[in-house]
Amino acid sequence: MADIAKAAGVHQTTVSLALRGHPRIPFATRERIQKLAEKMGYRPNPMVSALIAQRRLGRPASAGSTLAYLHAHAGPEGWKISANFQKVYDEMESYAATRGYRLEPFWLKEPGMSPERLRHILLYRGIRGIIVSPMPLDEWSLAFDFQEFSAVALGLTLRDPALDRVSIDYHAIMGICVGKLMERGYRRIGFSTSRQIDDRVNHLSLGAFLAERERHPRHFVRPFIGKIYNQTAFLQWLEQQRPDALIAAIELDYRLLQRWMEAAPQSKRPKPFLVCLECLENNSHQAGIVQDLAAEARAAVDLVTNRVERAQFGVPTQRQTISVSGFWRDSAVTPPSANSPKSATTKARSSAR
Repeated sequence: MADIAKAAGVHQTTVSLALRGHPRIPFATRERIQKLAEKMGYRPNPMVSALIAQRRLGRPASAGSTLAYLHAHAGPEGWKISANFQKVYDEMESYAATRGYRLEPFWLKEPGMSPERLRHILLYRGIRGIIVSPMPLDEWSLAFDFQEFSAVALGLTLRDPALDRVSIDYHAIMGICVGKLMERGYRRIGFSTSRQIDDRVNHLSLGAFLAERERHPRHFVRPFIGKIYNQTAFLQWLEQQRPDALIAAIELDYRLLQRWMEAAPQSKRPKPFLVCLECLENNSHQAGIVQDLAAEARAAVDLVTNRVERAQFGVPTQRQTISVSGFWRDSAVTPPSANSPKSATTKARSSAR
């Protein structure tokens, strides 16, 4: 502001008022100073702006600034329908506090709310940092003007606008899962997902599975991809493909497939070893990948707060994605593979008897 005041030949207070559009400053002077500020590359410090806004409203200055958590779920706390979504929110809230910020949810579908109204609310409160929750099913765009905000999207579901994003690396976790299954001797590995989930992860899990199938065609069966999950179709696929290990894309599918296999007619063939790419952290009976949700949460908070503190606003010219992997976890009751050395030894002893 001091540089602009010197260039414009006015007092710094005049610059401050002009940049806020204060009516005390004549329109022509406001316009001249605003154009000069734009030419000189002036950007407001959002932390100072938030503090000034609090003082104007007669509020005490808080220990930090607020980050908005924008979501468009069916209810005001719609992210809580998913244990993993809730985990990410809790981790972001906790980590943001260590950086002097608080996380506050804003529901885009609140009655009477519009994107423009929400934009005005955030600006009025001095909130410049936004984290966008994964979008609801079959929604890929968000009609919100991010021009005056630093924003980051969680997951891969927000396609428009093309904000920078932090996501689980679905390609990498499939690679980890497949590697662990092959290491344990599984040689007919299958994968089950829905068209809807495949779209939401941008085909990364399926792509990684098909790449492994191309490399090792004898050890991978045709994946089961249902437009709408159907028990009869799944059991027919299971009978035809005869996988010895089956990867479920999400935790909800894991539970569904488990119920279907338990209810299936008795067969001489053992049921496949069921694993999941989205294991719940507190369920040790699920084998598969535990996604590093804490790392995803920290990365999102770091990215958005760094942007806020550098006054980097608007949609980036080129989107960037931070990808976070996960960890393999054995189930508390992981069975040996039918092709593992241990099982082969057991069979040989039985034959000898």
